[in-house]
Amino acid sequence: MVRKAEQSERTRAALIDAAIRLFGERGYRATPLKAIGEAAGISHGVIPFHFGSKEGLLLAVVERCFAVFTESVLAPLGDGQHDYGMEDLHALMRSQTRFGAEHPEAIRLFMVLMFEALGPSPELADHFRAFHARVHELGCAWVAQGIARGTVRADLDPDAVVDAILSFFTGARAHSLLLGPSAGRARVYESMFEILRSAIERPQEPRHAKGGKS
Repeated sequence: MVRKAEQSERTRAALIDAAIRLFGERGYRATPLKAIGEAAGISHGVIPFHFGSKEGLLLAVVERCFAVFTESVLAPLGDGQHDYGMEDLHALMRSQTRFGAEHPEAIRLFMVLMFEALGPSPELADHFRAFHARVHELGCAWVAQGIARGTVRADLDPDAVVDAILSFFTGARAHSLLLGPSAGRARVYESMFEILRSAIERPQEPRHAKGGKS
């Protein structure tokens, strides 16, 4: 039974790997199950057994990629000390840059499926809305903490700030896919960081010389 379960898990993993690549190259609608089976070296007839349907395979693909993103980008932010300000934001951007370099297939899949969700595959939209809502909630909590701790400007609207940051990230991912390696993902994120710093960081109180007038 253990061996059979391990074989089943390997089959699922191979099909998900193949689907990630093909969905990213062709889109969800344009990728037949037969092509996924051939790419995985497995009969496509077993896909309904493992996933129920093509949409079930899609859900497994989305869950895999979102889990990798969470582990690579979001989870590290839960470790160690936080300043709830620019150091945290810079760490997030470095994690984004590293994730894009290590998982280019996931970045491409995110963008292809996201734009497909806006058009011919509305069934994808709920998955992206749920993921976006989770990330948005985490971001708003971070901004609220930053305001409370005095590291972020007190006059900011957390919802608007997080929407702007997420829009930056989405645009940067699209930019790097369109222009390729020459886009300089790290340089783009550094430029984004400086723009965001000037917009959201709380200005430092001027320091007066000892004995000077206040």
